[in-house]
This record gives sequence, C-alpha cells and structure tokens, in this order.
Amino acid sequence: MKISHLLLCCLSTGFLLSCSNDDDSVSDSDRGNALLGQWEYQAIMTDGAVDVNGDGTVNIDLFNTQEIRQCIKDNLTFFTERGEGEKGDYSINDNGLACEEDGQFTNIEEDRYELINNSIIRFDVRNEMRIIKMTKSEMTIETNDNLGDEDVVVTITYRKN
Repeated sequence: MKISHLLLCCLSTGFLLSCSNDDDSVSDSDRGNALLGQWEYQAIMTDGAVDVNGDGTVNIDLFNTQEIRQCIKDNLTFFTERGEGEKGDYSINDNGLACEEDGQFTNIEEDRYELINNSIIRFDVRNEMRIIKMTKSEMTIETNDNLGDEDVVVTITYRKN
C-alpha cells in the first residue's frame, strides 16, 4: 500500500513539473496587439564594446554599467494604435528620473511605426527594430545603431508594465 501511494505521489509530481506554462506566449500573428502598451528597459547590450560616455572604458552591457545615464535607462517606451489603415504611434517618455534638460514624464521622442511580417518594426524616422523574442510581458529586439563612433547591433530587452 505504501509503495503504490508513493508511486502515485511521484507520478502526480512528475505530471505537474512536466506541464509548461504557455500563458505568456504570443503567436506571430498576435504580435501587433501584444506590442501595444508601455514597455520599460530590462537590458541593453551591443555586439561590440563601445565607449558611449567618453570615459575611456568600453562595454557591451550598456544597462548595467555607466555607459548611459540612469535617467535614460528609466525611460518608458509606448506603442499605440491610431486607427485602421494608419501607422501606429511610438514614443519614449522620461519617467521619474528625468534628465536635466527634460521634465519628468516628458515625451522626448515620437515616431510612427508599422509592423512588417510580424517581425520588423519599421519607423518613419528611427532605425527599424527586429523582434527576436516576444511574450505578453517581455520583448527582445535588435536594431542597428552608431554608438561611440562604432557601428553596432544593439539588443534591447523590454518588460511590459
């Protein structure tokens, strides 16, 4: 009796552990809706070491170092819809840690965007973003940029608020 009870407990535990939580997954066709909302930076990395702040030290991790100011790391990114047949609105806002030249909660960048093939966010002005990974609560993108006089690929991970 003890052996069958123990076996039942082990099997039940095994079944529970083998179940995956797919509640956060987003299909490619649902990316347009999942993109909408407010996003905050979680990581900013480059494919080559750069010296953005001019201190003579190069880094690939721009988020967990002093390469970019904390007030920029605190910014919030927004993707919103405008209406059927129109490009969406993209904006970056200063959050609670405003840079000296901007006030708190100030809109510091605006653009229009469209989602191409559910994988490329194409803007009117800024460089396009390639979606690498997307869930309901997290998105990782790549974009080409020039930082510290170096052409690099920047990988940004956002968390949805």
